[in-house]
Amino acid sequence: MRKARYISPNLITKLTALWAVSESGLGGIFHAMKLPFSGLILGSFAVMIVTFMAMYTERKFRTIVQATLIVILIKAIASPHSPITAYVAVMFQGLVGAAIYTLMDVSRFSAILYGVIALLESALQKLLMLVLIFGKNIWEAFQEFFSSLAKQFSLQSLELLPVVIVGIYCLIYFIGGILAGNFAVQLPQAIQKQATIMKVRTVRVADVPPARKRKMKTRILGLAFIMLFIALVFILSGSMNRAIYSLLRTLAALSILFFVINPLFKYLLQRWKNSQKLRNKKQLNEVLEFVPQFRSHARHAYVIAEEESSMFRKIKTFLLTWMALALFSDDE
Repeated sequence: MRKARYISPNLITKLTALWAVSESGLGGIFHAMKLPFSGLILGSFAVMIVTFMAMYTERKFRTIVQATLIVILIKAIASPHSPITAYVAVMFQGLVGAAIYTLMDVSRFSAILYGVIALLESALQKLLMLVLIFGKNIWEAFQEFFSSLAKQFSLQSLELLPVVIVGIYCLIYFIGGILAGNFAVQLPQAIQKQATIMKVRTVRVADVPPARKRKMKTRILGLAFIMLFIALVFILSGSMNRAIYSLLRTLAALSILFFVINPLFKYLLQRWKNSQKLRNKKQLNEVLEFVPQFRSHARHAYVIAEEESSMFRKIKTFLLTWMALALFSDDE
């Protein structure tokens, strides 16, 4: 595969910084751009960054794993209240990318394979969390609800709606993985082309709203709504015992999650973070030096991306412009 020429000695460090900023600082920009599926976009960006790293390093496994640990460390510093699943997703993306690109050369096939695996994990992880919290009752409640609608309106196809919804959800992430992998192998050349365009532009810096934090109150209301939905479906179908069991099981699962697993994870993460800050001090500082500058570049890229009309072109323009500024800017 023909590679674009990148002579920066700090290329891997810059790519690591871009990945770290995307994980802890792009929420406000994506909200301002009114982009749906921000998690899918961030996962796709991680696929592109890891593939980019694999193209420009001989020691693929070690380089990608080290970058992954630095990104998790910065995420722990910048967003200490992120859920466990967020750290698991980053670790999975890094380890799978390191494994695939160690076993296979970087090609369109390997990049698409990586993209599909990484993004499907993200989709399935969300579904798995729902099952862990609510048990199989959540699936049974939805099936019973739509079965009753099917009988009421004489539309048997409604019974399949839960399966169709889950299928479409996974299909979106599957297609996203294909697109991310396919674009990842073209990324270096696309960034160079965008950098050439940027040389003849002057861009004002926009005020971008800060990332919106998902408040605990919102999460609790969401969980409470699902709990009540499951209980009401079982009660209306005459299964009072199942409704009570469902509520008690969910409350027990939430108690274990919030009062046992979450505090234990935070404690272990804090200990790991303190040890890694000392062990990887040089690498961490090198990456952190670029973070403020890259956040500024993201605001520039936001202005240019807002000129596009379609959602897809907004995403593409933002990512290419941001990376072009980060990798080719002379203001460092």
